[in-house]
Amino acid sequence: MNKILPISFVLAATVAFSANAQNYKLGYPSDYRANPAYNYYEQNAAKEYKFSIGVDYVMGDVSTTDKTFDILSPLVASGLPEEYYSAKAENFDDSPDFLNVNFGYKPFKYLGFELFYQQSLPNQEVKYQEHYSADHRYSEAEYDIDYKAYGLDAIGYLPILSRMDLLATIGIAQYDIDGSVKLTAYRYDSSQEWRANSKSVSDSSFALRYGAGVQFWLDKNKRTALRAMYRYTDIGGDYIDDITEIAIGVRRYF
Repeated sequence: MNKILPISFVLAATVAFSANAQNYKLGYPSDYRANPAYNYYEQNAAKEYKFSIGVDYVMGDVSTTDKTFDILSPLVASGLPEEYYSAKAENFDDSPDFLNVNFGYKPFKYLGFELFYQQSLPNQEVKYQEHYSADHRYSEAEYDIDYKAYGLDAIGYLPILSRMDLLATIGIAQYDIDGSVKLTAYRYDSSQEWRANSKSVSDSSFALRYGAGVQFWLDKNKRTALRAMYRYTDIGGDYIDDITEIAIGVRRYF
């Protein structure tokens, strides 16, 4: 009796397996391809999405020239000889941060293009203070600089892992750089402005920019990617010599 139950179970399993074996089709292993979910994945995983939109946070490192320009001191009272403050280009912020937005088109597997617009974030720095002895007045020099850039990058893609590409870029860009220095005189403290003088300067340059980086795909369908780039641009302007950038951003392909 103890042996009948195990033997019966084995016989039943054997009969069931034999019945299934009779229904086995030679092409059965490929029948799973008829599954809609599998087909959707296969089609999309292999698809090359040609368009993208993206945004980058960019950390810049600026090399300035030794250019100087004079601003009339506001501390000098009427009737006294004029005095000037010598403003220096090197006092402008040399580590600006930027936001970059872009639209991409990738017609080939290893080559694509991106149109971009890049804008620096606000930055103002006080780089100079002047006091007169036994005088309640003093002055401060406030440096402000604004960077705008727009252009086109060509991007080469080299897949080295299933979810990782090496990138190399070369691009052309228009850089419009506007700087200003405001020399303000105060009475006692900064809440009591007395008078101010200022001067604005600008650089406008059409430049080449070069870069290299890496892109990591965040999904199997290769729709979303995290990107890190290093770029160098030779501005060659009167006040700004060159800019190096490290950009961290994301791309969404469609």
